[in-house]
Parts: sequence; structure tokens; C-alpha cells
Amino acid sequence: MATKIKAIKCPQCGSEKHEQLDDKRYKCKSCGTEFYIDDDDININVNHRYEYQSPNSSSLNSFLSNGIKIGIIALLAPIAIVVILFYSAMHSGSSSSPSFSGTTRDSIEIRDNYRLFLMSTYNGKPCYFYVLERDYSSNYGDENPKYVDGYYCGFRDATTGNVLKEQLLISEKDTRERNSMSPSDMVGRYFHQARKWFFIISDKFIYELNPKTLTFKDVSKLLFKGKEVMNTGISSVNFINIDSGEGFEVHNNLSATYYYFPATNRLYTEKAFNYARTLPPNQLNGEVRDTTFFKLRSKNISESSSKGGYLCLWKIHALFHNGDPQDFSFYNSISGSYTPSSGNRLISAQPITDWFVGFDGQIKYYDANYILITFKPTIADDAKSVLQLRNAYGNILWTQAVERFTYISEAVVCNNRFWIYGRREGQEGKNEENIYSFDLKDGKCTTFNSIHTEYKIKAK
Repeated sequence: MATKIKAIKCPQCGSEKHEQLDDKRYKCKSCGTEFYIDDDDININVNHRYEYQSPNSSSLNSFLSNGIKIGIIALLAPIAIVVILFYSAMHSGSSSSPSFSGTTRDSIEIRDNYRLFLMSTYNGKPCYFYVLERDYSSNYGDENPKYVDGYYCGFRDATTGNVLKEQLLISEKDTRERNSMSPSDMVGRYFHQARKWFFIISDKFIYELNPKTLTFKDVSKLLFKGKEVMNTGISSVNFINIDSGEGFEVHNNLSATYYYFPATNRLYTEKAFNYARTLPPNQLNGEVRDTTFFKLRSKNISESSSKGGYLCLWKIHALFHNGDPQDFSFYNSISGSYTPSSGNRLISAQPITDWFVGFDGQIKYYDANYILITFKPTIADDAKSVLQLRNAYGNILWTQAVERFTYISEAVVCNNRFWIYGRREGQEGKNEENIYSFDLKDGKCTTFNSIHTEYKIKAK
């Protein structure tokens, strides 16, 4: 039977475009389907074993591949952000902005506000004792034990500023508590008879300073140990007038007044104190000594002026009862001279200089051989500060006029030089604070920049 020829179409897509593989097998050029034709009725059979990829399938695979990539990126992005932030935090320690929690700074900024300066010596070298208010700009918070804001005291080498010893006196937090002390309210005095430095803080606490051991400690209870009348505690305490001796006027918490003298460890009632200070030396039990000291007196340059203008050095020789009350109020301001007081303790008093021009005169040091005084030559705002050394007879050894000081500490002698702390008005309202030494022979001045009020330390 003859074969009937018809238009051959792809059974899959209907396309008439095909390729003949053999007598009866064909392959569609459009979709790639293989099919063959039976005789007679031209039955079209599809070869399902043929594997192929259509254009739609390739697009789907590409879409799935891109989706996977996007998913991976979305998963890794938060991790990458965390890593970047952590790296930035670790490298921001040297910046001035606060660091992230858990990180540290390389250095800590410190601001010191000095409240007290005292020149001294330690192991044959000049040093100074100080009390200051310290502010740590650390961003660590007030509770960090390494950097506590508050009042500190200590000793430093006068030439280098190196710390010899330092301690926290009271934290800023504790100063806000009731009945706490405030070192900003502090006065000190050297007791020659006891050979000790004492300081009173907030009119209630007594501290003893010992430069030899570099110690500064509260002796408020120790001084009155065994004194039953002081068992109620100290209500207030002050230094007595220097003309009345080297002691304290102390009030207990029953409002009773007593007078305490450390050199003899004696506690006087108010009545006994007033009686003892007027007794002549021959009626006092104990050791009677004589002393020589100097006073710098001033008087107005004219009757209409009240600013002084004339200065004169006096030498006083007197008797005192060691470590007990006395009456050294020898000076008569009306007559401008020294006269015996009650108790007959004045031996002699005489001027060792003529009146000379000077304002705001002070004695900064004296011993058996030398007297160091300071004064201003005029009352002008830009007047210089004069330091002048005289011998025990009042003769001038040298005079140095230096840039004006607003404050000069008491001086000490070490290695044939006078050492002082001096403060000047600096630029932008800031004080210039330095240590100065003056050669004992010629007064040549040397400045030591050993005091720093703003600086940095390495973080611990």
C-alpha cells in the first residue's frame, strides 16, 4: 500500500519545521522533540527518552542561582556590620570622644586645683607638700576605684615634680555627706616647741604633717586620748592667737571650752588658761626658755593714707614657758613700739632697720643668721615683687625685683638656696604656678616648672 504523505507537524509545539533523522524518525527544530510516523494512518509517536533543556528552564535555574546569592548576602551582612563596629571601637581609644562600653582609653586627662602649698625638705632635697582638688576626665563614672574625683594630698620633688607619695584625702562623693570635712577650708601652723606641723580642716579635724616620713594623718582622737572631758568628741577647734602660745582652742560636744598644748600634752580649762598666760616665768613649773624672733612692722606713709608705705624690722627677745600658755602681746599699736605685757616676759625689743619704703611686707624666712622679706615697691598694679635678704643685724645682703607675684609661700633653705612656691596671674585668667629658688649668696633666681594643673596619665 502506498504511503499517504501529509504535512508533518510536531506533536509537542505544532511546528512544521523538523529534521528527518531516518526513514520514519524526525526531530523538531523548534523544541527538539523526536517523533516517528507509522504507515497508513500516520501515527505520530513521541520519544520521551530524549533529554533536552528549554529556554524557560534555563531562566528558572538562573533565577534560583541569583536568589541563593541574595540570601547569602542577606545572611552575612549583619555579621559584617558587627565586625566593622567592633573594629572601629577597638581603634577609637585615642580619640577624645567617649569610648564604647567595655573598651579602654590609652590616657586619662587630669585637672588639679591646688588648695595648699608648703615648702619642705626630704632626704636633703627640696620638696613640697600639697593639698589639691582633682578631677579625672575619664568617662568611667564616679564609682571606678582607679580614678576617684576628690581631694588628694602628697609630696613632690621641687625640681622635677615627681611624686614622692600621694594619698586620697576624701572623695568628692564623701564631701557631700553631712558632717564630712572639706579640705578647701584648711589652715596650718608650725609649732616650734612641739616641732610639728598641724592643720585644722573644717574647724573640726586636726591633722599632723611629718615631712620626714611623708605622712599626713588625722590625730583628732589621738591628741585627746585619756582626756575624759573630750570623750564626747570635738564640736569645733581653732588655733589660739599666736601671742598666747602654740596650742588649740577646742570645744567638746557639751559646748565646754578647753585649751590644749601638744608640746606638754596639757589641757587647760578656760579659767586656768587665762591665769597661766599672765604668770611670770619664776612662778611657772617646768622649763623656761628664751627666744629671739623678728617682726616686720608697717606704718602709713602719710596721715591721710591707710595703705602703709613704710616698713621696719624689729628684733624681739623674750622668755616663754615651754609648751604652755604665754602672753606675747608686746606691741603697742598706738605708740608703735614694744612694751612689757602681763607676765613680764619681754626682755628686749629694738628696731634693726630704719623705716624704708615698701608695701605689703612679709617675713618669709628667718633664723639666727638670715631674714628673707618680700614687699612691693609701689602700690601700682604692675609693681614688681621684691625679695630681699638681710642678716640678723638688718643689713641688706641682696635684693631681687622679679615679675609680680600674687602669692608667695613661706621659704625653706636647702643646698644654699631659698625655695618658695610662687603664683602669678597668667593669660586667659589662668594662674602660673612654679617653684623658684634664690641663691643664698647673690639672690640669683631659678624657675622650676614642676607644677602641672592639666596633664595626662597612662590608663591603668
